[in-house]
Amino acid sequence: MRIFHSDEHRGHAGAKEMRYDELIPMCESPDRIDTILAALREQGHRDVMQASRFDLAPVLRVHTPGFVDFLQRCWPLWEAEFGPRGFATAYMFGMRGMDQVPNGSVHSMLSCYTFDVCVPFVAGTWAAIRSAVDVTLSAAQHVADGADAAFALCRPPGHHASADLAGGYCYVNNAAVAAQKLLDGGASRIAILDVDYHHGNGTQSIFYDRDDVLYASLHATPEREYPFLLGYARETGKGRGEGFNFNQPLPLGTRIDAYRPALATALARVRAHAPDVLVVSLGVDSYIRDPVGGFALESDDFPTIGADIAALGLPTLFVMEGGYAIAELGVNTANVITGFAQARG
Repeated sequence: MRIFHSDEHRGHAGAKEMRYDELIPMCESPDRIDTILAALREQGHRDVMQASRFDLAPVLRVHTPGFVDFLQRCWPLWEAEFGPRGFATAYMFGMRGMDQVPNGSVHSMLSCYTFDVCVPFVAGTWAAIRSAVDVTLSAAQHVADGADAAFALCRPPGHHASADLAGGYCYVNNAAVAAQKLLDGGASRIAILDVDYHHGNGTQSIFYDRDDVLYASLHATPEREYPFLLGYARETGKGRGEGFNFNQPLPLGTRIDAYRPALATALARVRAHAPDVLVVSLGVDSYIRDPVGGFALESDDFPTIGADIAALGLPTLFVMEGGYAIAELGVNTANVITGFAQARG
């Protein structure tokens, strides 16, 4: 399987995040990519390519122009006000009853276009966002050209980002951009399988009223876990999209003996959708010792997940999402890719 990546993500570093009652260094950091690449190579995956450069047209097929403009301008506006150090984040968020139309102030933009304090901006954030898009679109193009599978090893992740909101470490929804690009390139139907520990509220929102993209997610129950407000089983789509959104919230502490049957149910829904390409939002924060997770999957469980996905026999695009247990992150991610590749032969 060909792996695409870019070193331009490295500048998105050095900020901090709020974790309930403390300010801590960002878990979503550049060393995530380093440890994954090292583990992939250790397991024999050596077909690694630098991403090609794409323009913003595919991003604007998914995200609003005002939001994309904000992503580009946020840090320069912040730096002009506060100088080159520190990081930009919102002081408040637009809520019901407030005028939520951003003005020229970077503070109003942050309030309108972000929904939590886990999407800080530094000088290298926009370049990293662009690199994640380039990595994902390069991998998508490889699959569109006839490859059986490809892995977009991108950061920052994307599945929490909706058409005009960033949050949860996510700025642009890489998987959604890839799905739309594949449709624009001639695919009739796409399925997105999200195996990140957290619900992909952004991906759900983008495709919620559409029947050409099935969104199927396995994630922690939102009563107990981020993003709290979305990810319930009752959310099944609306209008033409009714029945094309499939959530399987699972209890904290879920182990492979319960996770695998839920995955089988999601895969059955994917098979029934008969997509031209399967996009997998690959998060491995379901690992038992992940600092932001609450499931109990072990490293040895991840090859099985990869093999189960491979059994669909579909052209498959893996897009990197979460996973923050740095010591085991590389092995866990590589185990999914190896399990998939070995099952495909």
